[in-house]
Amino acid sequence: MLARDAKLEDYPPVTILHAVAAQIAVHQGDRPRAKAELTRAQRLRPGLTYPRLVHPAASALTAAELRLLPMLTTHLSFREIAEEMVLSPNTVKSQAMSIYHKLGASSRNQTVTRSRQLGLLEG
Repeated sequence: MLARDAKLEDYPPVTILHAVAAQIAVHQGDRPRAKAELTRAQRLRPGLTYPRLVHPAASALTAAELRLLPMLTTHLSFREIAEEMVLSPNTVKSQAMSIYHKLGASSRNQTVTRSRQLGLLEG
């Protein structure tokens, strides 16, 4: 395999090559090779999570915005979040609006949904 020859077979982005190789092996009826390729792909899959494959807008979130993001999943108001995080309500509001903008969302609910889709939040 090309990735193996280039000594890249253990890099997470190569996961897709292993998955394709498994699919080709299944098509050719080579179940042992398919299983081996799929096993390699599954082993590398955890390396494909945030921050490697997160949408560029999401990777543009600041550390402060990433700290605030989980709080947006709660029922708390911006004022209550500010109290909880020992920030000013204005800071929370401006950071939240920045997150909305960067994720292309127009509401708190959309932001939470989009964040989950991108793997920034669990659930």
